[in-house]
Amino acid sequence: MYTLEQFLANGQSLVVYRGNEVVFSSESSDLRPLMEFIDGAEEECGELTLFDKYVGRAAGLLMALIKPRLVYAGIISEGGIETLEKYAIPFEAVRRVRYLMGMASDDMCQWEKMSLGKSPGQFWELLKTMGDATTQK
Repeated sequence: MYTLEQFLANGQSLVVYRGNEVVFSSESSDLRPLMEFIDGAEEECGELTLFDKYVGRAAGLLMALIKPRLVYAGIISEGGIETLEKYAIPFEAVRRVRYLMGMASDDMCQWEKMSLGKSPGQFWELLKTMGDATTQK
């Protein structure tokens, strides 16, 4: 399995392990990788470890749907920390920031704004109803 430093050097945005086996990886941006993984995931995901470049509140809510055993993040926002802690998902991060603005976006990310006040299921349903709009920046 990767170390967080190896993951950050490889250019991928999301890598999902089940045990020591990579079951998903992506270089796509925004929430697309997580959405793609969740959409294709089995009902019971098993013991997953996620490596994600940027984790905000929105990504945290999506992660709560699959309940990974551990999340490694390059950068995590305060909203991401709050969400992962709320859903008892352990994490390690290289850097903690107030918002992902200036990192993954220029302002509070649109996904974080949309996720405010939503449960994981509510946010997932909202994203699914948006369809192709979720693949745009």
